[in-house]
Amino acid sequence: MPSRSNASAQILPMILTVLVIAVLVTLLTQSAYGQPCSFPTSPIFEVGSTVYSPFFPPPSGTEFAQKTHTGGERIIFYLHGLGGTGTSWNSVASRTAYGGAPQYPARQVIFDMPFTYLQNASLFDAAMDIDNTLQVRSFLAQQMHGVSPGDHLLIAHSLGGIEALILDSLYTDTATFERPFGGAVLVGSAIGGSDAAMALSAWGQNGAVHFVEEACQILSNPWLWAAHLLPPLRWFPALDPWVQQAIQSTCSGIVTPFIPFALGKFNRPLVTELTPQSPWPAHLNHRVPQIPVVQLYGVEDEPVFWRTAYSMYQTDSIGLALAQDPFQFDGDDLLVDWVSDQIAHYAAQTLLASARAQSHALAQSQVWYNPFSSLYHAWQRQRALEEAGAAYAAERWYRQANGVYKDYIGAREITLQADGYWCRCRNDGDPPFTWTVVSTPTDCLDDDPYAFCQSWPHWDVDITEHPNDGVVLASSAGSLPGAVAHIELPHTNHQQMRNSTYTRDVFKRLFNGQIPGGAFFATALR
Repeated sequence: MPSRSNASAQILPMILTVLVIAVLVTLLTQSAYGQPCSFPTSPIFEVGSTVYSPFFPPPSGTEFAQKTHTGGERIIFYLHGLGGTGTSWNSVASRTAYGGAPQYPARQVIFDMPFTYLQNASLFDAAMDIDNTLQVRSFLAQQMHGVSPGDHLLIAHSLGGIEALILDSLYTDTATFERPFGGAVLVGSAIGGSDAAMALSAWGQNGAVHFVEEACQILSNPWLWAAHLLPPLRWFPALDPWVQQAIQSTCSGIVTPFIPFALGKFNRPLVTELTPQSPWPAHLNHRVPQIPVVQLYGVEDEPVFWRTAYSMYQTDSIGLALAQDPFQFDGDDLLVDWVSDQIAHYAAQTLLASARAQSHALAQSQVWYNPFSSLYHAWQRQRALEEAGAAYAAERWYRQANGVYKDYIGAREITLQADGYWCRCRNDGDPPFTWTVVSTPTDCLDDDPYAFCQSWPHWDVDITEHPNDGVVLASSAGSLPGAVAHIELPHTNHQQMRNSTYTRDVFKRLFNGQIPGGAFFATALR
């Protein structure tokens, strides 16, 4: 028989263990049955209907009737956009000079290999770098082919178009510069500045970066893909490096294909000079160019974020596909359909996990007398709730990503206007509670003198949508004063517009001399 002291030594740990389990069961049981009724948060904002604000280009400018195309050959210079290289226009440049493409005949132009220009300094520095290259190539063409520099044409995408107009403003100083081209085609160039550039800058609180980080945190939540391993993973710190590595890999997989707009290659010093408030956009958007300029601007279909993201991802690997036909980059539905599948997947995961949580809560209430069984069901319920919360957050991110992205690029404006007060009165005997709108807080009353009434400010939310190409607003890319033509590229985003069938048709009309006021751009067939 054990001694009394030994028996006490064995009983005491057992009692403490039972007490700990009882406390845990009590706490978890409270969570299973829900929290006591509390005063809920009011619907402070009331969202109205979304208004789509159409863009109407300004009237065409000077026709430059005195400018006509050369009877001989000319050079077409090509400028890439932000983050691009000389290869961005290679397929279009080569097929325009030789061979042509389906429904796109070759023209009498001297092939000039597109080049890469400086992007790690200011807009002015980039313009000087471009001018240096153009001057050399224009001089050689004049010496070797007898082509006048004024007959050359410049086609520029995005940032390249801004640089073209900066050069045009500098070329008014004829004592310092010699103009190496006589006309320009601007493709998706944010002459009025870009809110997207603001989102990439510190002035814009690095909104695009935060957008990426939020996506990474939400979509890489281990509860989405390793729910069966959690929380046991949390009980083994040695597995933490593996979990973190998995999360980092997932983040890389999310950032690279979906949100390349916020990648480091776009984080250049000159980005801050592209914001609407910067000096250069303010100057160029009110200056009439001294040469004939045609503006092409894109208007993409909804959801613009997913279509643009897909095109940005594809442009890095589409070169070979465009080798024979540089104008076949139209389709952008793949990611849209995939996102719809993801929304449905996470919605289903949310429902299933919530159902498991309810099942375990019910089971827990039925085995209250068994602390170990009760603790197990409480634990399983908590795991199910964690999974449901993670899945719901993922579904919500996919649903809201397009709208949030449009906020960053300035394509969606949200305005708030105070309009009275929300009023809710509560009587403990008559839930649910109804909301009303009153003029002043003092109007928030109830016939029952014992009812508890409370008021909050009521805000009307107005949403205005602006047509855009997924990066640049149509109003910024299509409203240059004095341009001979402003031409819309429908169903086309910022990355597609170099290689879409709509761009092909515009280029063909342009080179045929069919653009009103654009006789300069006519270029003979080869």
